[in-house]
Amino acid sequence: MALSADEITRFHDTGLSFPHRVMSVSDATDYLAELEAYENESGGPINGKWRYKSHLVFPWFNRLMRRPAILNLIRPILGNDLMVWTTHIYPKEPLDSRFVSWHQDSAHWGLDSDKVLTIWLALTDATQENGCMRMLPGSQHNGQVAHQDTQNPNNILTRGQTIVDRIDEGKTVWVKLKAGEVSIHHVDMFHASTPNRSGQRRVGVAIRYITPAARQTRIDVDYATLVSGEDRFGHFKEEIAPEFTMSSDAIAFHEHVADLQGQIYLTNTDRNSIAGLQDS
Repeated sequence: MALSADEITRFHDTGLSFPHRVMSVSDATDYLAELEAYENESGGPINGKWRYKSHLVFPWFNRLMRRPAILNLIRPILGNDLMVWTTHIYPKEPLDSRFVSWHQDSAHWGLDSDKVLTIWLALTDATQENGCMRMLPGSQHNGQVAHQDTQNPNNILTRGQTIVDRIDEGKTVWVKLKAGEVSIHHVDMFHASTPNRSGQRRVGVAIRYITPAARQTRIDVDYATLVSGEDRFGHFKEEIAPEFTMSSDAIAFHEHVADLQGQIYLTNTDRNSIAGLQDS
């Protein structure tokens, strides 16, 4: 179902919108089962480079990001021409001490556009106890603000990037979602998440949608996948969809593209390659 006129107005005011059901709990459980089948075969929770550009190695994720129910939420804000710039998988294990510091996505993505949205889909329930996202409504109107890198090993972010200014947490909201529901947030939104203090696993996936007019400013070549409409600009090279999970061709292509992602996220550090993603 598309956003209503009132929901679009509120999104432009607050920079976020939730919850929106885009699939049944059963469908969300099926996607989670595909992820966990891989984890069972590989010997543990997904981590490192496989959490980045995950749609290049997991066919289920490549299908998920094209679901009409999701695209119909994005089109009223970004238009019909849509690309997926990247995807991420965010598991938090029971009693997991990892967290995400207060940050903006725009601070480390290198994109020259603010017409960039994230769909965050809960594959399990996301609650305050298990570390759902927190957001500061309206913070996107500040534009991109100063961040500093931090060294806390429990910070899930690639460089521990944290907003320098103090956050008035009394004005923030907890983005609680049921499995199969999504939130939408603007690329300049201030957001964070706390550790998982529950005894249940929390798993979500993030899909980053852009318009083809966007450009990458940190490197010369970048990749994206067209999922709606047409690309009349050619700013991004076309990605290759995986035929099956972790196929040799998919792994090789992901290695190339993930190395570029490392260069983008970790620019001006000594970890600016795929090696920097291995540690996250």
